[in-house]
Amino acid sequence: MQDRIQINGVWYVREDISKEEEKDIQVYYAMTCTYENNDYCWEATRLLKDDGISYYPDIDIKFIDKRIKPWKEDHWDSNLWMVGVMNDDPDAMKDARESMCEQGIKEFKLFLKKLEENFWLKTS
Repeated sequence: MQDRIQINGVWYVREDISKEEEKDIQVYYAMTCTYENNDYCWEATRLLKDDGISYYPDIDIKFIDKRIKPWKEDHWDSNLWMVGVMNDDPDAMKDARESMCEQGIKEFKLFLKKLEENFWLKTS
C-alpha cells in the first residue's frame, strides 16, 4: 500500500524526498595488463573508445611500490616517458630511479617491451 491522499477527487502519491534521483553517468570501459613481483606491481590500462571496438593510443600505468609499508601507489600517464625509459633516456631514467631500484627498472622495461609487442605502447 502506498502513502496517498485524495484532494478534490484526484489521488496524489507521497514522494520520498530522500530518494536520490537517477543520474545518467558517463562510464569508461578498459582493458588491463598486469605484471607483479615481490617488490612492485605495474598495471597498464587501455581505455576503449566510444565505438566499442578500438582503443585510445595511450596507456596509463598504476605503479605500486611494495617495498615499504604502507605500499606507495603512483599513476604514470606519459607514454613518452615510458618510451624514454625503454631507450635509457637520461631524464626518463632519473625519474625511474626515484621510484624503482635497478632490478625493478629492468623488469619494468621487460613489461614495457611486452606492451610494445602487443601493440599497447607505441615506440615510434
